Amino acid sequence: MKEKIYVGIDLAKVDSKVAVVNDSSEVIFKPFDITNSKEGIKKLLSRLSSYKTGQIVCGMEVSSNYWENMCSYLKEKDIAPILLNPYQVKKYRQAMGFKIKTDPIDSIAIAGLICGRKHESLYISGDSMMELRELVRIKYSFQRRVKDLKKSVLALLYLVFPEYTRIISHPFSKVSIEILSKFPTSCHMREASVSRLVKIFRRYQGCNFNLDKAKDLISAAKDSFYSGKAFKSRGMTIAMQLDEISSLSLKIADIEDEIISILDPGDPSGGSSDYDILNSIKGVGIGTIATFMGYVGDVSRFSSSDKLISFIGFYPNIFESGKYRKKNPTIQKAGPKELRYMLYLASVACIKHNSSLRKYYHDNVSAGMPAKKALIKVAVKLARMMYSMLKHKTKYESSKVFMQSLPLKKAA
Repeated sequence: MKEKIYVGIDLAKVDSKVAVVNDSSEVIFKPFDITNSKEGIKKLLSRLSSYKTGQIVCGMEVSSNYWENMCSYLKEKDIAPILLNPYQVKKYRQAMGFKIKTDPIDSIAIAGLICGRKHESLYISGDSMMELRELVRIKYSFQRRVKDLKKSVLALLYLVFPEYTRIISHPFSKVSIEILSKFPTSCHMREASVSRLVKIFRRYQGCNFNLDKAKDLISAAKDSFYSGKAFKSRGMTIAMQLDEISSLSLKIADIEDEIISILDPGDPSGGSSDYDILNSIKGVGIGTIATFMGYVGDVSRFSSSDKLISFIGFYPNIFESGKYRKKNPTIQKAGPKELRYMLYLASVACIKHNSSLRKYYHDNVSAGMPAKKALIKVAVKLARMMYSMLKHKTKYESSKVFMQSLPLKKAA
């Protein structure tokens, strides 16, 4: 049987660069282009026609979404690609002494990396978990957009009706959004009638706004500090942004329903689903669970919780040289940043709603640890808990989680 060959594919939007090396890392085909299509794969296999599929080892970076179709089609041709973290390829390229980054160089670096067998192939989760990850991404994208829109609305509202938030403490509640959509500036509000405002209040169950609240709004509008300049265009801007906020909020709710259906809280066997298990932790919500399961997948692929923490990127970026040691190491940027972010947010929620994790946080702060670092420590603890709970299929029990915690060292 002939020696194996190693094919490095540097993916791009339309065309990809391909390099082929032998067992000695010698380039046997000058880097060439293929299109990201079935015809491109046919061209690749035609160039490699003197080799059997069992001799072909192929690697590519998992960057953007370009890898997915290429990977699926190669598998149909009995070639199982090795999927690489771009971080690995970058470090290998630098170690090989390449001082510039070009597509041909990247394709050679990918081929050389898989030839040297010093890579770690990325785990690609099943279809349901991939769907979950995509839903999580678009949900957070919409949430960031809503957050930006709210900032924009508030900034304009403080100009066109500065008294409004003194009267309505929650400007983005459903009733407030309808009020502002119809009367977005003090100039609009002073033309409103008390009866019309009260009619809006009564549409919302649980709304405790009354006749006095309506009178306060109109009175404040008539005596507003707003100059009245460009009130029509500014009012239109606020109304449009509020409409987008409402639309995105409905979409986020639809996404969350779809996420729950994928997480499948029920278990036909009568046992607890992974969702049920993780949902038993006070302070951990559907967003954290969906992100964790979408990015981690099957926890059994990690031999220990340390391996999981390394995958997430929750470990310090240590720098030491001679007698120099970095005083405040930063967290590694390797790993899924969305998962680190969600676990960090979950740690904030946990110290409010989970008495054991709140104590764990305050114990670390009392020992001299900065607050932000203590929050990260809670996030790491949370990730380890989730790993253990899923591995052993047990719901959260504070006594079991914390009974083996080591005593904290007091700060010097």
